[in-house]
Amino acid sequence: MLIQKRWGFGIGSIFSLIVVYFIYLYSNDKKWMLLAFISKWYLIIVGGLILLSLGIVLLIILFSLLMFLIAMLKLHSFRKKYKKHDAKEYIDADYKVKE
Repeated sequence: MLIQKRWGFGIGSIFSLIVVYFIYLYSNDKKWMLLAFISKWYLIIVGGLILLSLGIVLLIILFSLLMFLIAMLKLHSFRKKYKKHDAKEYIDADYKVKE
C-alpha cells in the first residue's frame, strides 16, 4: 500500500513560523539583507496560506450557520401561519342536551 503525505498545517507549521520570525528579526537587526528577504517572504507565503485556509473554514462555518438561521426562521413563520390556519377552521360552541 502506498501512503502519500498530504498538505497540512499543524503545530509544526506554527512553530516554524515563530522560528522564522525570530530569524527575520535577528537578520534584519544584523543587516543581513538576503536572509531577511528570504525569511520575510517565507513568512508572507506560508503565513498567508495558513490564514487563507483558516479564512475559508471560517467562511464555511459562518455560511452554514446563516443557512441554519434562515431555515429556522422560515420554519418558525411556517408554524405560525399553520397554527393560524387551523384556528380559523374550528368553531367553539356550547351545547345542551334536551331530555
